[in-house]
Amino acid sequence: MKLKIPIQAKKNVYKAIIHNQILGNKCSTIVGKHRSNQILEDKPMSKKTLQRTYAYLSRAKVYATGDWSRCGTISYNLWGGDAMHDYLKKLFKK
Repeated sequence: MKLKIPIQAKKNVYKAIIHNQILGNKCSTIVGKHRSNQILEDKPMSKKTLQRTYAYLSRAKVYATGDWSRCGTISYNLWGGDAMHDYLKKLFKK
């Protein structure tokens, strides 16, 4: 599925990548890194992948405290953070 990913979601991903690198890349899984690349590069994602992304963001939101030295915030934002969550929520309501 080709998306119009919000700019803020991409900014969240970029910021999370930088902070993750500062912490030695300890805050992401292979899936998280792959998802961040898909978002940054506007790569098409299947409906199933988008649903999993929305499910992850819905669960992980509680770990995103806004403290960029914490893995919860970094991991959540590697998936696009609040901007991606809100975008997917609207997409799936259609």
